[in-house]
Amino acid sequence: MPEPAVAQPWGQCSVRRLSRHVLVSLPERMDQTNAEQIRDRLLALIDGQTLVLLVDMTGTTTCDHACGDALARVYQRAMANGVGLRLIAGVDTVLRTLAMSGLDRVVSVYRTLGAALSATEPADTADTAALPADPPGPTAAPEPGFPVGDVGVEMALLDADGVIVWVNSAWQAFTAANGGDPAATGPGVSYLDVCAAAAGDLVTARVEGAIRRALTGDLPGSFTIEIPCHSPGTARWFDLLISSRLDPDGNNMGATITMSLARSRTKALLAVGQPRPGEPGRDLVSGLADRLASVSDLLEVTATRAGAPIADQLQVAIDELTTVIQDARTADHAPRR
Repeated sequence: MPEPAVAQPWGQCSVRRLSRHVLVSLPERMDQTNAEQIRDRLLALIDGQTLVLLVDMTGTTTCDHACGDALARVYQRAMANGVGLRLIAGVDTVLRTLAMSGLDRVVSVYRTLGAALSATEPADTADTAALPADPPGPTAAPEPGFPVGDVGVEMALLDADGVIVWVNSAWQAFTAANGGDPAATGPGVSYLDVCAAAAGDLVTARVEGAIRRALTGDLPGSFTIEIPCHSPGTARWFDLLISSRLDPDGNNMGATITMSLARSRTKALLAVGQPRPGEPGRDLVSGLADRLASVSDLLEVTATRAGAPIADQLQVAIDELTTVIQDARTADHAPRR
């Protein structure tokens, strides 16, 4: 017998959890004053227990650029963890913000909770049967202020050939803030050609390989990697996520790329943080981790083509490599004394 749905207060939000489905109702306002807090709470729900996260914004009347950026980060985490994300919004101002952020192009947006639930896969029906019916309806370009290098979650859509067909305003803002040429970074540019131009770079090679797998539908779930993107005065690393683009019928349309700033340090701080004699540098540790990750990717491809017991043996090696890579990256991110 399924466990009953439970409503609980959650700051300015309410949460109803039934088995592996979670329904979160956002407050009337989601803006710079509370977007970060709400984002962190939504991210906390994306765990091994959640199958589908439904974000109900039918009672939300104010949603600014901070709201859009927060939801874009939630989308990125959900994709990386294989969690379904559905947005429910009915107010035009909220829908415009979702459109400006590009979320309406990669996430299903429903006008009512009932519509979101009716789109539930048959296998999920038991989880959603006891969720509430539609609640009463509500009453009737990004702003400046981003630090250079952090313009929000950047998003680009690629067609089946790997050519950029659309970018969001954050992608455009990053290009402008860093003196880039929109004609060389926007629609009409082949992302695969850009990767090929950086021949010999290990990280770029992994990104290119993941994009090609996404385009052919051979990328399971999504692929995430931390990539360097430094400016003259700041060293920056971005979390990049690659996934396949599917139409409503499940056919592959291309790939989706999102990027968000993971960490940054000024070159002066980097100089202070240089390793002591005999201590491995961050670049060395990060480079070794990336090389091990490439070996792991190769083993995974080989395992999918091999039969038992070779595939089982390869999986043991992949699991061990994953542990080593995680340990290396944890050490790479640890503060220096």
